[in-house]
Amino acid sequence: MLILESPSGVGYSYCAASLRGGGCNNTDKSTARAARAALQTFFSSKFPELRNNAFFITGESYAGVYVPTLAREILDNAPEINIHGLAVGDPCTDNAAQRDSMDMLWYGHKNGFVPEDEFNFLWNNCSARHASPLAQGAWGEGSPVAVAAAAAARGHHRGMSMASDSSECVVAQRKYLAQTSRGFSQDWTNAWINDLTLFGPAAVVPFTAPGSLNYATAQFMMLPATKAALHVEASPAKSWPGPGPKWAYSSDYAACNGNAPPGTPSMIDFYRNIAPKLVTTIVFNGDTDPCVSYEGTRTAIKEVGFPETAGGAYRPWFFNNSAATLEFLQAKPLLFGPDLSLQEGGAQFAGHVVSYQHNLSFVTVHGGCGTVRARHHLQAGWCGCSA
Repeated sequence: MLILESPSGVGYSYCAASLRGGGCNNTDKSTARAARAALQTFFSSKFPELRNNAFFITGESYAGVYVPTLAREILDNAPEINIHGLAVGDPCTDNAAQRDSMDMLWYGHKNGFVPEDEFNFLWNNCSARHASPLAQGAWGEGSPVAVAAAAAARGHHRGMSMASDSSECVVAQRKYLAQTSRGFSQDWTNAWINDLTLFGPAAVVPFTAPGSLNYATAQFMMLPATKAALHVEASPAKSWPGPGPKWAYSSDYAACNGNAPPGTPSMIDFYRNIAPKLVTTIVFNGDTDPCVSYEGTRTAIKEVGFPETAGGAYRPWFFNNSAATLEFLQAKPLLFGPDLSLQEGGAQFAGHVVSYQHNLSFVTVHGGCGTVRARHHLQAGWCGCSA
C-alpha cells in the first residue's frame, strides 16, 4: 500500500514554495500531474521490483476528483504504470447530479428529522444555505477548494417568495437546526447526533479534541519516532495534518465546484474515458452519508451512460458478520465500529450493487457512515467514510 498525502501542502507533503516559507497553490490538474510524476518515480527508481504488480487507486470524498483525474493522467502519460482499476467512496462526482443530495435540509427530511410541511416551507420559500461544508467548499482559512455544488443550488429550482432573514424563515431555520443537531453536527463539538454515523454514538472528532480518534491519530503522527519511520523529518510542516495558512486550492471541474462555468467537464466525462481502459472501476457510497448522499452519486454514475450488464441490475450484496472480542471492543474508540458485536451474525445485508458495461460498478454500503466535519479533514480532502 502506498499512501499519498495529496495535494501538496497537506500532512507532511510540501512543495518548493514551502521551503521558502510560502504555501502550495494547487489545482485539480496540477494535483493529478504531481501525483502521476510521484508514481512514475516510485515505480521506476524507488521500487522497480513492483512495477509489474497490478496497481489500483482508491480514495474518498474529494478524492472522487483526485482518483479519476490521476487515473487518466496515468493512462495518457505513464503507460509504464500497470494500472488495473480504481475505487472511490462518497465521492465528489458531478455538480448537477449531486446538487440536492448534498443539502442537509434535504437529507434531514429524507431521514425523518424534518416534517413535510416544514421542509416544504424552507425548501421553497427560504434561501438559507443548508449545504454540507464539502458542498459549500468550506476548506478553511481563505483558501476554498471549491464552492458548493449545493451552494449553487440555493434556489436553483425554487420560486423564492421571501428573504432568508424574514421572521418566518428565521424561526423555521432555528427549528430545523434544533431538530438535526445543528444540521447534523457538521462542525459542532456539542453534537448529539454523530457527524460520522447517523446511527452510532455521538462523539467529538476534531484533531484538537483530546479523547477523540482524530486527536490520537494526530498525536501519533507527530511523534518523532513516527516521523523518522516515515522519513519525513526534512518536511517544513511542523504539525499534522495541516495544511498551513498559505495553502490554496482551486477546482478545475464541475464536481463540488459551484464556480464551474456551464459546460465544464465533471467526473462523468472522466469515467466515460477511463472505465473502458481499466479492469474495474468501482464507485461506492455509504447509504447514510449526509455530506455526499448516495442518491446523487448513483444518478451521476447512471449518467455516464453505459448500459447495465446482463444480470447486473440493482441487487443486494452480503457480508459475513463475524464476532469481535471484548478486548478488541474495549480498545477501540466509540466511532471505530458501532455495529461490531460479541456474537456471530452470519450473512448480513451489506448494500446494493449495479454493474454497467466497461467494468463500471456502483455500490452502496448499508449503514455506511456519514461525514467527518473537522476543518483539517476538509483541507486534507477528507469528507466521509463508508467502511
